[in-house]
Amino acid sequence: MRMAKKLAVINDLSAFGKCSLAAALPVISALKVQACPMATSVLSNQTCYSSYYIKDLTCEMENIKDKWLEMGFGFDGIYAGYLSGEGQAKVIENIVKEFKKDGVAFILDPVMGDAGKVYSNYSDSLRDKLIGLSKKADIVIPNVTELRLLCGENPDTFITNEGHNDISAVGSSALRFAAETHANVVVTGINITEYGKDFIYNIVVEDGSTDYVKSEKLSGGYSGTGDIMASIVSAMYVRGFGIADAVRAASGFISKAIEATVPEDSDVNDGVNFESVLDMLTKI
Repeated sequence: MRMAKKLAVINDLSAFGKCSLAAALPVISALKVQACPMATSVLSNQTCYSSYYIKDLTCEMENIKDKWLEMGFGFDGIYAGYLSGEGQAKVIENIVKEFKKDGVAFILDPVMGDAGKVYSNYSDSLRDKLIGLSKKADIVIPNVTELRLLCGENPDTFITNEGHNDISAVGSSALRFAAETHANVVVTGINITEYGKDFIYNIVVEDGSTDYVKSEKLSGGYSGTGDIMASIVSAMYVRGFGIADAVRAASGFISKAIEATVPEDSDVNDGVNFESVLDMLTKI
């Protein structure tokens, strides 16, 4: 019997607000990949709520990495998400150096901001570290704001007066960043209006070619959808699926999770009801 692929999942852990590790672990497990978590920080609740408690775990990350090495553990892939600052980016660099052997994938979700604004963890030095890590990655999965930051440009450049994105400009920057880093790039959460309807586009730059994955926008701003996208892409990639196919599967799953959530009329910070549609992933 073939053993399940192993994916190191490096992200924060929030008790409330279904994002980061709280979303990644069940999603990756449903895809029949063993998720091996490393928490970058532990939070009472995710940071979009009015207040929160956070405990940074940078030193513990190094200790866990050293124990993994001592025990001779290995992975088929490494997926890194939220980092509190450049110190944690250095830890990721060390993890990639030690564990990214032949055939081991590295997927980076460069969490820095959204909707034209930067998060509290952002600094120019963190951005520079994430650019460096992007050059070691197989796949980089920024949203539109993060792509602009990685390109050294104003994070709200692509946002029009109507609050939508210029998809041609996003695509050009994605191609340029992919060429500069030699990584495949997936740009998520691109808001586009076509024929009076709102859509969410994702741009996939894989081996120099560009693909577009879109779904109808049902509602906006739910916590954790970007983490779910990156988790599904990471798990499917280590199983051998193409990136565009993984993005299509993730987009369809997120749409169904949002459909299940809208009738609940819940706080968008609570995240989506992905639990009710997890069976979609177990069939992949």
